[in-house]
Amino acid sequence: MRQIYTIGETVYDIVFKNYKPIESRPGGAMLNTAISLGRLGLNVHLVADIASDVVGKIIETFLQENNVSSKYLSHYSSESAKSRLALAFLDEENNAEYSFYKIRTDEKAYLQIPDIQEDDIVLFGSFFGIKQEIRDDILQILKIAKERKAIIIYDPNFRKAHIPMKDQVIYYITENIMLSDIIKGSDEDFENIYDAKTAEEFFYIQRSMEQKKMIYTANKNGVWLNTADYKQYYKARQITTVSTIGAGDTFNAGIIYSLLDLNIRHKDLDNISNNQWDTIINNAIDFSTAVCMSYENYLDINFLKQRK
Repeated sequence: MRQIYTIGETVYDIVFKNYKPIESRPGGAMLNTAISLGRLGLNVHLVADIASDVVGKIIETFLQENNVSSKYLSHYSSESAKSRLALAFLDEENNAEYSFYKIRTDEKAYLQIPDIQEDDIVLFGSFFGIKQEIRDDILQILKIAKERKAIIIYDPNFRKAHIPMKDQVIYYITENIMLSDIIKGSDEDFENIYDAKTAEEFFYIQRSMEQKKMIYTANKNGVWLNTADYKQYYKARQITTVSTIGAGDTFNAGIIYSLLDLNIRHKDLDNISNNQWDTIINNAIDFSTAVCMSYENYLDINFLKQRK
């Protein structure tokens, strides 16, 4: 049975509106995706590091309650290790600006290496995907996935706070793109990385990677798909947004759900039909739209029933 591996940080999110905390919950880009997929009943593992403090235990319990395997969580044993926190400040349009607080520990960071097989799906990205302390582990996982013909999806999720270190990590980002089959990112990501102001500018910059499947999201302005054989624009759904936290992560869940639902395997990647791509992207937009209508970072457990 095909497995899904999401590789990224575990975070505890605290959401602020008008400078007051209004919500809190487990978060982190790849955790958010994993929770949505777990709620859909899929076989999903989170590959991550986690502190063993109270917050870490809350996060791990939440994973288990939502059908996400914690088999590949790397625990910091020291009692002094403290969990990551992310403070999200919603503006008038309910878009979020973030402040991040790292795990505090003297222990060396490491990742467990999952037993990835052919046609499994590996999703990775965010700062975790370019973090120097675990770079060797990330590369080992990606090279195993590529060698065994798993489908690799990369979401850089590169925030404004990361811009000062761009010159130090741009090689890692390029390497991640080269190792991946599908690259999905937001207009903010690609402006922060490449100074690309539009989808057209980003695709032009990446023209040497035309064999890759590239997806450019721009919030309420829609989604652009660019492959060697198919280029298409998709409109966003018109809704009243409650929060955009988790929108991109749930978009990724929609991509993964669709690849499995359509039984698209690694050997099929270069032969995905236009109709299949339309289904993949429209599903991803629907998934993302649903999350934007709540304060949760992930799909409602009854999402598929409500969608029918």
